[in-house]
Amino acid sequence: MRLGPLRWAALSVVVTFASLAGPATAQTDPAVRAAARAAIYRENPFLIGAVSRVGGFGNVASASIANRMYSREFAPALADAASKLVIEPQGPGTWLLRFPWVNVAVFETSAGLVLVDAGYAPAGPALRDALRTISRQRVHTVIYTHHHIDHMLGTWALLEAGEKPEIIASAELIDEVNRDIASRELTSRLNNQLLSDFPRSPADLPMPTRTFRGRLELEIGDDRFVLTHAPGETADQLWVSVPTRRIVVAADYFQPFLPNAGNGKRRQRYVTSWAQALRDMVALEPLRALPMHGPALGSTEEISRRFGAQARALESIAAQTLKALNQGTRKYDVAGGIALPADLASSSDAAELYVTPRDIARTVAQEYTGWWNELPSEWSPATHTAQAREMISLAGGIDRVIAHIETLRATDPVLACHLADWAWLAAPDDARVLTAASATWLERLRRSPTPTQEAVEYVEHLVTLRVQAEQLASTKPR
Repeated sequence: MRLGPLRWAALSVVVTFASLAGPATAQTDPAVRAAARAAIYRENPFLIGAVSRVGGFGNVASASIANRMYSREFAPALADAASKLVIEPQGPGTWLLRFPWVNVAVFETSAGLVLVDAGYAPAGPALRDALRTISRQRVHTVIYTHHHIDHMLGTWALLEAGEKPEIIASAELIDEVNRDIASRELTSRLNNQLLSDFPRSPADLPMPTRTFRGRLELEIGDDRFVLTHAPGETADQLWVSVPTRRIVVAADYFQPFLPNAGNGKRRQRYVTSWAQALRDMVALEPLRALPMHGPALGSTEEISRRFGAQARALESIAAQTLKALNQGTRKYDVAGGIALPADLASSSDAAELYVTPRDIARTVAQEYTGWWNELPSEWSPATHTAQAREMISLAGGIDRVIAHIETLRATDPVLACHLADWAWLAAPDDARVLTAASATWLERLRRSPTPTQEAVEYVEHLVTLRVQAEQLASTKPR
């Protein structure tokens, strides 16, 4: 199968997610991992579909921007943000600026422009230029829906251009930013961003000039903006109602697939509060909804139907999870019994493109429980490596385990992957183990559709296995 340049570009958006922080070793060096990753995709082109199911998160994608969202200087990212921006009118004096990955909402008032979010850093210059093409007004206010890097960093270009907006966010945003800074090496790695781009203090970011708690009403020109804090994707998230235009800006509460409420690599998400925010927006009977990912929704009926369906999906997952926990189901078994209501399961707004209902259930369980998974031996466990070596010994040695993995992956690749991980932990320097583990993970990805986030992590494990195999081969005596 031959891949054209557009397919490779789309691919690189989701597969350049490597270990981009920390000291460079063969396992963490981006160049080494990139070469291994490229080889894996050339040899297994079916993986393109496995890791790109969510596309550009409701918008177009950009390989140049994906891992450089903090960068103000990376020329390809700046160019892509400008060339791929689409400006969509959403009624008089209202626009949705649709960048790769994320949107910015713009309202022209008699007092100046009001922006809800500002995109990532490379979007800054394109945002500045776009505003000049749609209005002669200065920027009066910028509202951050939450602290994620694709929502607030574009403001830097406005400030450098001499704009002096009031920047408003929930008070919780300050703590969330400080958490990111305190864990900058970890956060850059989990967000797949270059550590060299990552801010070292809040002073490196366009921080709010005003914060609030709970609810804030603003009179700006002839318009009214109502900001409501409601923990959802983050602890600091808020949504915005513009009652004078019967518009809601839905932030990240609504996404055009099963919402990213079960992210296994990020801090706690708040599923029941998330669902309630969707219902509160519906209750206002808006004529238009502007999400920060994906296209606008253009009628009260559509907003009610689609927001209501996602709220019900989240509520159902939360209720099932709590019922199972209350009935004594162990935390590590809860997710296995979770399913969406039958009438929602086939909806495109419940499509498992990025996360699954099981992922969301784990997030709910984490909100109500501690770190222990309720398996007694896991409170103060032996290391996984020690456990793996003992398991392999009990099974009769690595040869027997490899043979069983190769048999099992044809009928149950999920279970075979567990055995492959045990073998890998026990014998990471055995080339036969690396070969068997790679084949097993590839078979799992080949056999069933896998949400993007999960698939990307599996591919990264394949990269690790390949780099280890290449290291072994290079040190083997000739």
